[in-house]
Amino acid sequence: MKVRVFYILLIAAALVVVVYSPLTSYLLKDYITYKLEKTLDMDIVFGKVSMKPPAQLRVSEIKVMDKSGLALSSERAYLQFDLASLLKAKLTLHCDFQNVAIKSGLGRSIDKLLGPFGIPAQPSYKFDGITGTVTVQRGSLRISGLEGIGRDFRFKGDFAMENAGDVDYNLEFDINKTVIGDGDAAQKILVTDEDGDGWYNIRLSLKGDPHNPSSVYFSTGGIRLEVKP
Repeated sequence: MKVRVFYILLIAAALVVVVYSPLTSYLLKDYITYKLEKTLDMDIVFGKVSMKPPAQLRVSEIKVMDKSGLALSSERAYLQFDLASLLKAKLTLHCDFQNVAIKSGLGRSIDKLLGPFGIPAQPSYKFDGITGTVTVQRGSLRISGLEGIGRDFRFKGDFAMENAGDVDYNLEFDINKTVIGDGDAAQKILVTDEDGDGWYNIRLSLKGDPHNPSSVYFSTGGIRLEVKP
């Protein structure tokens, strides 16, 4: 009995040392960058990191670079680990990014999506905060409960990317009507403020190869488009 108690105390002490060790935050940071960089094919740079036990990583700044340059920057971030998922060789992070700017390749992709609706290309898309749960396992990526809130743009939805490159996402964009000038009457036929809250809404769902999807759903204002296999 005494031996069993000794081992329990030893394990508990080891856990305390690991959790409170200043090296733990850097090990977790390296683990995150390894898993996400490999899956997204992007470079991730962390600023100052600190650990809040038992499993929250606080980061002063995060920068994500794609092949065309700086893709995303966040002034502060709080990353909460799901410890149980680590035992299953799966990374699950509950993320809270604050003061976010999206630009470069990611920004141009948004420009292409919103351009036909009269939304001018933006130097960067800024958000007060972006939250969501990121899960990485065997090279696949899933983001659930994704939500971004900003002065001019908002979005929410879910996103998945498999090893083969196939995607499955369901996204909803809200655009502040002030972003589209009063002179863009033709574009306003496509985007309408149905509930009068000052925001235009665009919904998009896509499955399969992003260049040749097997299923597409799109809606904005009075327009609906749906393509199924």
